Amino acid sequence: MIKELFLFIKITLFVLILSVFSCNRNTNEYSTDKEFAVSQIPLYHTWLSLKEMEYKSSGTSPLALPVNTAPHDFFPWAGIVSHHILAHDYIDAWFFHLSQMRDIKRFFIISPDHYGVSLQPFSLTVGNWDSGISDGASGGFVKSDSDKVIEIAGLLEVSLDPNVFFMEHGISALMPYIKKYFPDAEVIAIAVNAESEVNTRTGGKLADVLEKEFDKKGKNENFLLISSDFSHKGGIEETSLNDYKSIHYLKNINDALWNTVICDNRMGIYILDRLGKRNSESVILYHTNSYNISGYDEDITSYFFVYFADKE
Repeated sequence: MIKELFLFIKITLFVLILSVFSCNRNTNEYSTDKEFAVSQIPLYHTWLSLKEMEYKSSGTSPLALPVNTAPHDFFPWAGIVSHHILAHDYIDAWFFHLSQMRDIKRFFIISPDHYGVSLQPFSLTVGNWDSGISDGASGGFVKSDSDKVIEIAGLLEVSLDPNVFFMEHGISALMPYIKKYFPDAEVIAIAVNAESEVNTRTGGKLADVLEKEFDKKGKNENFLLISSDFSHKGGIEETSLNDYKSIHYLKNINDALWNTVICDNRMGIYILDRLGKRNSESVILYHTNSYNISGYDEDITSYFFVYFADKE
């Protein structure tokens, strides 16, 4: 009886070990085997396609909002935008003004992994998003650049992680605006750790991989989109103090420290800082907060809408 029990335990352990190795093999194949990856393309929904998220829109034109204008020859290669639909008017205006300044072939979107779903330092997907905007040519979808996604996943040595993006509003919230103002653009969505302490070794790996995408030629085609909200869950005084710290960096990106920024995507700020190489100038198009929009003075979230360009 004891021998049979030991035999059963051995067989069970063997099966478990085999399944683990099998899962690891399949996961690695998912990141490198293009044919398999693109045959499993998930479809994600957005607040507009589901019509589940309400926002209060003033109904005004983007041109009606007070704005800090950019210099005439300003060519933004990166920017920061909110993923709270409460700030819809500002998000819409930010994308509108961006579309007036340049064309964009690809958006590299860096978002915090809000819910800690990923088991990897970076999550990527070849999935497409239903923007909710009717478009006969593309069905209203914002598509991933699958070739580029698979290439970057390989360089980062991570497998594709599609499940993260079914609930990640840091990505999906922006898709209707991308479709509206850049209907032919593709995206490379990257979800990163949302912890306040940034592992610069991990972040440095992502910055190294993205550096070639944002050389002089790359900046003419690509745009680095940092999806981020700023000071969270404070009152009016705390929010003002936190925003003062963030403004100091956003206005002095070449001289101030990136880790003084108070936001929910510090990894994204670190990547922006690395790729900017101390040769950036910024325009803060808008700065507001949830209290100014809703009148609710507790649990305030602040918003910055920023463009970045090279000085030379």
